[in-house]
Amino acid sequence: MNELLRFLHILSASAWLGATLWVAGDVRRTLAHGRPYPAGLAARVNPAIGLDVAMGFATVVTGLVVLAYQGTHPRTGIMIGFALSLVRIGVILAALRPAWRAVATRLAAGEDVPAADAPVKRMAMWSGIAHTLWLVALATMVFPI
Repeated sequence: MNELLRFLHILSASAWLGATLWVAGDVRRTLAHGRPYPAGLAARVNPAIGLDVAMGFATVVTGLVVLAYQGTHPRTGIMIGFALSLVRIGVILAALRPAWRAVATRLAAGEDVPAADAPVKRMAMWSGIAHTLWLVALATMVFPI
């Protein structure tokens, strides 16, 4: 049973990493091409951000279930990784998603959005921060701290 729980935890963490890995670059490159290419962005970005949040929660929940099943107190690295995971989910919900919504609202209104526009730059910044948090969380959980 423990192996199945760990597999589900690793599977959800893997999907979490990949969910929005390319989103900011996709938005920037698509907007740089101009019309008609941005019309398909929402169909790619909205599900990716939704998957990111869902897999983030799945990773946290499966991690807690693994710890509960093992019945031991987690080491410091696990606790740091857990905290960073929650921060990362917050970054996606409070920063990346609103930046995307600013871009999507303008696109839906028929406006051209330059690839160098402020919300696009914010998306790239928050995406980089989120993925750095993911990497550090993974490192603290894997390496014995």
